[in-house]
Amino acid sequence: MYAEQERLLVRLLSEQDWATGYRRLIKIDTVDSYQGKENRIIIVATTRNNPRFEQGFLSSRERVNVAISRAMDRLVIVGAARMWRERHQASPLGRVLAHIEQHRDAGRYALVQASSIEEGKT
Repeated sequence: MYAEQERLLVRLLSEQDWATGYRRLIKIDTVDSYQGKENRIIIVATTRNNPRFEQGFLSSRERVNVAISRAMDRLVIVGAARMWRERHQASPLGRVLAHIEQHRDAGRYALVQASSIEEGKT
């Protein structure tokens, strides 16, 4: 979502030996630079998880719309669900989370806890 996050991810990717053959296939951008673009798979990292529950510019309906509407085949949203479930249910990302939680049993949506990934569970 943010320029500093973009710089960090680009640096970390450049340091990975496994990524050598894939770097040209991976685009890392901020949400503001993604207007009008599409990709088959998009991973959105919300980065918002702070003790004061400040949502920053993720309160912008337009930015959230761009972030979640550019994937042609698969959209993965990485973030702290508690941020949007506990204080910001009516915010754009809060509504996205509520929609995913209401429809996940239909098979099109899934929520995966990070602890499940760390332990090898899904």
